[in-house]
Amino acid sequence: MQQWRQWIVLALGGCALAACAAEAGGPGGSGAGTGGGIGGSGASSGSGGAGGVGAVGGAGGVAGSAGVGAIGGVGAIGGVGAIGGEGGVGGIVTNCNQDVDVVFVLDVSGSMIPPLTTLQREVDSVDAALQSKNLPSPPHYGLVIFVDDVVVLNGGAAYADITAFKAAVMNEINTTNLNPTRQAAAGPINLDWPENSLDGLHAAATQFQWRAADTTLRMVIHVTDASFRDLTNVSSAAGDPMMLETGAGTLTSVHSYDDTITALRDNQIWVNTFAAKTGGPPGFGLSPPSHGAFRGINVNVGIGFFEPYDGRNSIAVSTGGLAWDIDEVFDGVISLATPINEAIENRQCVEYPPPPPPPD
Repeated sequence: MQQWRQWIVLALGGCALAACAAEAGGPGGSGAGTGGGIGGSGASSGSGGAGGVGAVGGAGGVAGSAGVGAIGGVGAIGGVGAIGGEGGVGGIVTNCNQDVDVVFVLDVSGSMIPPLTTLQREVDSVDAALQSKNLPSPPHYGLVIFVDDVVVLNGGAAYADITAFKAAVMNEINTTNLNPTRQAAAGPINLDWPENSLDGLHAAATQFQWRAADTTLRMVIHVTDASFRDLTNVSSAAGDPMMLETGAGTLTSVHSYDDTITALRDNQIWVNTFAAKTGGPPGFGLSPPSHGAFRGINVNVGIGFFEPYDGRNSIAVSTGGLAWDIDEVFDGVISLATPINEAIENRQCVEYPPPPPPPD
């Protein structure tokens, strides 16, 4: 985190410069010292400058034969230098010395093979960008997967390196390829659209072994093409009517939307999301649907990702992060790696944001 410094210069006036004359021999002159001027202000940009020194107060008058010269004025306190800008308040510090932990929270349902394959291919460039920063220690990567259930992989510990992380992602791709209706662990087959993003994000916030927040940028990269379930709004699923799993009845999340936002904010985690704006199986048929030209457009699945959810800010806005349209990844308009690199670059050594105001 940036260390904010302020310099305050205090100058006390004394009888050191201009003398105040008092008439000799008569009653003591009350020669008034001249008060010190106000110190100049430090610059408001760049590294914060020290406040200017207050002018020295005038000297007291010379005592006459009877009276006593008045005490000289006190110099005013110098102005305070503006808070530094190594990048300015909320800016990027170029000589930052902060570790980076990145946890990927991935939807591994059947429709997610294309973006997961892209991630597995492009994550090397994310690691290369971080390695080039000469961080205090190597970046840490974690992995949480979800469908209707959630699994925190590797026991919540960081993988040894990017190669080990990529192998774990490839294992999940292979598992989904073999069983497109899988759950993250086990359970009834997955035939609906909403998935369990909230519990996946909550697990990342509370179960991954994050390094100390005061020396580490803590970032989640969340990837899904589905709406989510919310404990406090069982029928919502961000507007999706397909709520039933075969043999499972109506499912919901363990943690509510508010619980999840609180856990993320309490742990100072920035959430950046790749999500869909529209989706759902075409004609509300069974998922997984096709993407590209055949993607579903019947359901708004961007609620909570790109726009407010039930009067609350989106997950990204609530945690200082960003959101990108995953269908642009499907279509080859954007990569996964470039936005991730930019998100890390723009938030490293930036103070975790205060709660945003509620949406209008």
